[in-house]
Amino acid sequence: MLRLLPCFLVFLFLAAPAPVSASEARKMMGSYEVLIRLDRQPPIVGDNPLEIEIKEPAGRRVTEARVLVNYYMPPMPRMAPMNYTVPAKLKGDRYQTVMRLIMDGPWIIALKITLGDKTSTVKFHINAR
Repeated sequence: MLRLLPCFLVFLFLAAPAPVSASEARKMMGSYEVLIRLDRQPPIVGDNPLEIEIKEPAGRRVTEARVLVNYYMPPMPRMAPMNYTVPAKLKGDRYQTVMRLIMDGPWIIALKITLGDKTSTVKFHINAR
């Protein structure tokens, strides 16, 4: 019986679900680097906290931007548009908000970032489950 215990424990360890890890994506917006981080991979139907980092070319994090998060599902036949916009608020040196995805499938996150008098948009694609 004791000889079976180590094998059983290894089986339990291997059969246990792996922890869900965060999801990150980076894109360039002109000379600025934009990073988004979701706390789940894949995102889920429901609330998904989103964290955004904006970095200057020298690596300094930008904290004086206005960030709007527009997330939407690409248009589909016979379906009402799903298009939402929420502000991201600065917390420390990152911007944070929550996206409430109402359906599984492909979503587009369009960040509208205003620095000074210039507004730029950078898009990311995700798939909710």
